[in-house]
Amino acid sequence: MDSVTLSLLILCGIYLFFILLFFLRERFFWKKEGMRERRTVGLASGKEVAERMLAEAGIEGVAVVPGDRVIERYYYSPGKKRIVISSHAAYNSGYYEVMRAATTTANALQHRDGFGMIDLYLRLAPAMEWMSRLLPLLFVFGITLVEFNPPLVLGLMLGVWVLMFLAALLMRPVDRDASRRGTEWLLAHGIVDDGDRAELERIGRYLANYNLMLVALSVAALLFLRAKIWYPSDKSV
Repeated sequence: MDSVTLSLLILCGIYLFFILLFFLRERFFWKKEGMRERRTVGLASGKEVAERMLAEAGIEGVAVVPGDRVIERYYYSPGKKRIVISSHAAYNSGYYEVMRAATTTANALQHRDGFGMIDLYLRLAPAMEWMSRLLPLLFVFGITLVEFNPPLVLGLMLGVWVLMFLAALLMRPVDRDASRRGTEWLLAHGIVDDGDRAELERIGRYLANYNLMLVALSVAALLFLRAKIWYPSDKSV
């Protein structure tokens, strides 16, 4: 096994390790309310924030459901009439948790208002999350086959990356608006003190750019794959 292949396998192993770590954390350890040191002024949990936002917007019949799946932990489903947030966010009053709940609930408000491409967004979001988790495994699969047909494998991997990058670009305006709505709602209702607006906006920028950053960072795997073609493990002639 050459160094390029080994490096990519190590990176993917680290990635999968952190996914497992997040799952174990959410599933077994952080379920009690207020376990973070820094908490919101009103000590409102993420679930309470989501329910209040729905009630004030006049959106009825939508349940706020804590969910601990590694994938699809934060989403709004108009068909199933539910908003899913992780148990940690649902029962915690930290800044990140209430902001995560608020931005997810903002998707329901956007759907009610017919904001932008919200319908397309709600269809893309689950697929995007699945693909973002599986992308490292796809590159591992690609690097094992690259020696058989390098142009084809590289082209397929590049095609998947381009599709994900375009999807992230399409989703970004909706994510930015959801972050803005969540920030303004939390400040207007005194859940977070106005002096901490900068902190909320920082979290909002992270959430709005998360998909784009994830896809952009995965370009490193493409470079590894390209290096595999440039410097094959078999140097014999």
